[in-house]
Amino acid sequence: MNNSEDIVLMREVSKGSLEAFNMIYSKYSEAVYYTIYKKVKDKDEVDDVFQDFFASLWRKREKINIETSFKAWLFAALRNHVLNHLLSVSNRERLIIDFTQSFTEADDDLYKKMEIMDMPKHISEEIDRLPEKMRQVWFLRKEYNMSISEISAELNISEQTIKNQLNAAKKRLKSFISKLYIFFYFL
Repeated sequence: MNNSEDIVLMREVSKGSLEAFNMIYSKYSEAVYYTIYKKVKDKDEVDDVFQDFFASLWRKREKINIETSFKAWLFAALRNHVLNHLLSVSNRERLIIDFTQSFTEADDDLYKKMEIMDMPKHISEEIDRLPEKMRQVWFLRKEYNMSISEISAELNISEQTIKNQLNAAKKRLKSFISKLYIFFYFL
């Protein structure tokens, strides 16, 4: 099956042909699964993303109009689908942990990209963008190793407010770092 045959099949799919959809599925399912697995790694999660990807192709079939390379379109759609999955709110925490734990010598290229892009500088700039009180609390806790009660006494703010400020800062920084990792990962 060549590109023009794939495009003709996709036109048939857009008209509701399950037979044409099954032919596309048969041809590309293995490559799609492998591509998802390279990014997601957890087999159960890969299975879910894989199934959801083909289900979304079927659901959106009437809106799909491919004029150039079917394969390029399919894998661009897959990349976007996987990226949306990785960015979903329920997976952000897991994503940060997975990325940081998965760095090995094989990821040397990623480290180089991160160095080139001066990741510590970006994180420092994000800390500088925190609201003033939040930034003060963050620096006193992280840079000066002060306890929550010491910070409370220093700034004349309740301990609960200190905890709230620290939690809010952590959430903002984790979100920012996860976006940086994703950016570097897909470079």
